[in-house]
Amino acid sequence: MHTQSRHGSGLAYLSVVQFLFLATWVIYVIYLGDLLEKLGLPKGFLPTLLLIDQLLFVCADVLLGLYADRAMRFYRRLAPLVMTLNLIACLAFIALPHLASTAPEIFIAVTVLWVLTASVLRAPLYGLIARRSQAAGRATAASLLGLGLASALAPYLAVLLKGIDPLWPFTLSGISLALATLGFSAWEARQQVAESIANSIPKPPVSGIGRMLLAMLLLGAGFQLHVFINAAPLYKAVADAALLPWLLPIFWIGFSLAVYPGALWLERFGAQRVFASAALLATLASALCLLAPSLGWLIMAQLAAGIAWGGVFLAALHLAGSAGRHGREGLFIAILFALLALAAASRIGLTLAGLTLNPLPEPAFLLWALGAVICLPWLRRSPVIISR
Repeated sequence: MHTQSRHGSGLAYLSVVQFLFLATWVIYVIYLGDLLEKLGLPKGFLPTLLLIDQLLFVCADVLLGLYADRAMRFYRRLAPLVMTLNLIACLAFIALPHLASTAPEIFIAVTVLWVLTASVLRAPLYGLIARRSQAAGRATAASLLGLGLASALAPYLAVLLKGIDPLWPFTLSGISLALATLGFSAWEARQQVAESIANSIPKPPVSGIGRMLLAMLLLGAGFQLHVFINAAPLYKAVADAALLPWLLPIFWIGFSLAVYPGALWLERFGAQRVFASAALLATLASALCLLAPSLGWLIMAQLAAGIAWGGVFLAALHLAGSAGRHGREGLFIAILFALLALAAASRIGLTLAGLTLNPLPEPAFLLWALGAVICLPWLRRSPVIISR
């Protein structure tokens, strides 16, 4: 009973940390245009800075993933790295609104510092879960639940924070995230026992990891178009624009509802079959969004799309972590996150090029479909179930 209680508290910790991590990013995006205006920079510079942020994520994910593997191999502890870099990230984040009256170069330099150090809560954290957790699927699901809830709240935060001095949300969210990471050292120490058990399991074959990464790049690009370019115009076509703060989170509600059942599906059917099935569902949901004759149908389609993306993301993290064990979990998961950051950068690049003035539902559907086709062979053979 005591062990189950500690395991449950560990899952809650992961969910809270990831929720607060994404909440800081949401707050950053909400206020970035106003902060740039105070600096004397045009608001049109906003997508350029966001593009730079995503490219920085690509570099930081890979470098920190490699270093995390090395830290766990030689030093046996990852907590000092996570706590140090995240504390720096929180301080830099809290400083951003204070720097809006300084030189633009200083603000951008601190933003770069924040992005690079905040990346420690991406690949290194999920790599640790894959390496040491006795229930990696459920621990990953807890983390993704935090991400999903924060994403669902994003439209509400944009309305709630309107007119509020950015000093308060930046300070409160930064301090909250810093405090949440203080429990990381104790959580990691408990997971070292699980690592000794996991290391006794033979390495699984890594065949199929390239297929998954290619499929994930396509699916990630489709996700970017579907959520950030197409969702609002599709809703506006069948509903009042005033309802958008209530409608846009539906995708993320589906995502959040999917991750915990998804962990059970991983254990029962295997990550490859879950990944392929979820990718196929995403394609069908995207098609339904194109054809939805009413708001009710569109809500159902968006909910299904969110469920599908939750299954895809969860299975992809499990496949990457399993392919990288033992000793390369951080690297493989870092590559996965880097590909997703590239997909986000591509979407922002389209915005800069002026190619997203109108919704792009057909390209989104095509990207979902291509990603699903690549991994369809996984549905035709018995899955390789990797228990942790």
